[in-house]
Amino acid sequence: MATTVTGRKTIEIDARDLETRDVNRRIRRALAEGYRDITILNPGAKHNLGVGILQPCHLTFEGSCGYFAAGLIDGPQVHIKGRVGWALAENMMDGEVVVEGSAGSSCGAALRGGTIVVHGNAGGRTGINQKGGDIIVDGDAGFLTGFMMQKGRIVVTGDLGRATGDSMYDGEIFAGGAVESLGTDAVPAEVDELDRRWLAEKFERYGLVEPDSWRKVVAGRKLYNYDKLEPLERKIAL
Repeated sequence: MATTVTGRKTIEIDARDLETRDVNRRIRRALAEGYRDITILNPGAKHNLGVGILQPCHLTFEGSCGYFAAGLIDGPQVHIKGRVGWALAENMMDGEVVVEGSAGSSCGAALRGGTIVVHGNAGGRTGINQKGGDIIVDGDAGFLTGFMMQKGRIVVTGDLGRATGDSMYDGEIFAGGAVESLGTDAVPAEVDELDRRWLAEKFERYGLVEPDSWRKVVAGRKLYNYDKLEPLERKIAL
């Protein structure tokens, strides 16, 4: 069903009886026809929905999505009115993904830009290999959150699991609750005024309530040392 609201063309796609490939093809067809507000009805927790969208649009899923939802996107604003499975918004370049429920493991894997907001808990390896952008979890996150993180920010209002920030090279992790343990080369740091200002702006924008205090984790940068590498290894690494 297609309509025009305040000058913007909107369309609804009922995914109940469609395969994933057909849903994604209909999304791309709608974009090619000029629709910029697209609602997916009955997503049914199918995997790989809304992937590879490379232009600005509003994409709403009226229900839960499965694995790899909204992966490989660059620009869309995605609203998921339910839960999601593993690897939400994997390799997102830019855009915004907001989930009303919880997310599975590897949320924001290899994220490069944009913002992910999860209004619930997130599983293990949240932000694994993150290269930019922001991940905000309004709940707890599991073990190895920020594993091999290279850039960006991860904000968790609740507790973090074991080995937080393991092998991280850069970036910042904030926790409002307890941190079970820190991983290799992850160290605590002071939360400064710039951090507080940034957190306050983000929380206001997404209608979230800040915890009473924050813990901050950064890279100890001991893994930056290449002095003992052989010449060929040094050339490859640098």
